[in-house]
Amino acid sequence: MKRIIAFLVCILIGIGIGWYYGYTRPVAKNQRELLKQYQYTRDNFHMTDAEMADFGKHESEYFAAMQRQDEFAAAIALAAFKNLEASNTDRAKWELETTVSAYYRGHLHDGNTNLLHHIVYYAATNSALSNAIYRKLE
Repeated sequence: MKRIIAFLVCILIGIGIGWYYGYTRPVAKNQRELLKQYQYTRDNFHMTDAEMADFGKHESEYFAAMQRQDEFAAAIALAAFKNLEASNTDRAKWELETTVSAYYRGHLHDGNTNLLHHIVYYAATNSALSNAIYRKLE
């Protein structure tokens, strides 16, 4: 009987020590928080663990590509803004229509379907945009 009690006491002490070091220690808390952030990011970007690992390997390439996209968007916006400031609205509209048309033509089959829907919907009410996205290329 003494052996059973001693065995149960050792088991309970082992569980208590394991719980203390595995659950309540600050390192474990930090790891759980990091894991939650990782899962949140992975779920919001709809990525698998393999894709997340690939992103980690090619992070600089992805950020360089995003920088080029942001630079392009900023350049178009700046040109349109300058034309609007100079009261040259037709030129600003042309620059924006050309940019939208380039996206529409280049990503008609693999682009953001929501954005493509909005482009088509707006082009139905705006003849200039409609001409820009549907006209023959020269």
